[in-house]
Amino acid sequence: MCHKPALLLFALALVPFLAAAAQDEKIKIAVSPLSVTAQFSTSLGASCNSGKGLVVQLHYAGAQPLRGYLVRLTARDTVTGKVFTEQTVQDVRDSREPMIADGAEWTRTICSVAEIDAGAAVVVTAVVDVLKFADGSIWGPASLPGSHRLIGTIDGMDFRVKTTDLLRFVSPILPRGGPVPVEDIEFETIGPLRIESGIWREESGQTMVAVEATNVGTALIRGYVFTTRFFDPDNGASLRSVTTKELETQGIPSHYLLPGATWVAGPRKFSYLADGSRASYKITLDLVVFSDGSTFGPKKSRESDEVLGMFRGIDITNLTSRGASETPRQ
Repeated sequence: MCHKPALLLFALALVPFLAAAAQDEKIKIAVSPLSVTAQFSTSLGASCNSGKGLVVQLHYAGAQPLRGYLVRLTARDTVTGKVFTEQTVQDVRDSREPMIADGAEWTRTICSVAEIDAGAAVVVTAVVDVLKFADGSIWGPASLPGSHRLIGTIDGMDFRVKTTDLLRFVSPILPRGGPVPVEDIEFETIGPLRIESGIWREESGQTMVAVEATNVGTALIRGYVFTTRFFDPDNGASLRSVTTKELETQGIPSHYLLPGATWVAGPRKFSYLADGSRASYKITLDLVVFSDGSTFGPKKSRESDEVLGMFRGIDITNLTSRGASETPRQ
């Protein structure tokens, strides 16, 4: 006799607001076209070793093909409010794979859940945190680090297979082809990077902040993320912060930042004080990724999560390409 899984209480929660779009992304619709229901099951049998887990049912109803999603699941006691587990379920598609089309329905099972108290009345809340569509636009609050890694993974997958506008924002520039500091030059060594910054002038005469970074360590560097904060030197009040991502986008080790080599970043406009004088600035290094996958830095920014995702997407695409090229012909 076949026993159906015993499902406890469930709830659905969708987030009806938009995320801020990245430089190359457009904001889409106001209501999520992905609906999700989730249940805690105590008798999944062969599906999970423990017989327990979350059963997630998803339905997509959107005109734009869906390329990736991340949903946060929270199981809690309806009486005490105790949270038993928080999990995420996600998926990404290579641009050469079929996308998730309008009307698609599917089920995911998550076995790695915390122990649920015996007799507890469990409610599972499903929150759609981010959707990324085939045209590069996104939906959702994107409040989780995993959502930014997902966005970066999809972007990284595209670097090897097509030209995207994002490449010019993240690709490093060699010193001979980029804006290097020429006035008010400052030097600072942070971890494996010696950062040189200062004024560079456009042909129009506008002053910009130029930054170049030299690898003073012994390990190859795949990429890094830094933030430039402009502030009032009299009181320290922040005026504006901009984050810069620099990375090798093809997964070619000989193109990484070698020991002793230098990359130049795109210049940034200065912020100005009320009296028309230039603001001061401070550079903070948030992330360095080495060739072996190890990292340096606090990794506090969402841009760092996106860069980590980009490397994952680049590596997935390269591995897939190698697998296809090594497949013997029939």
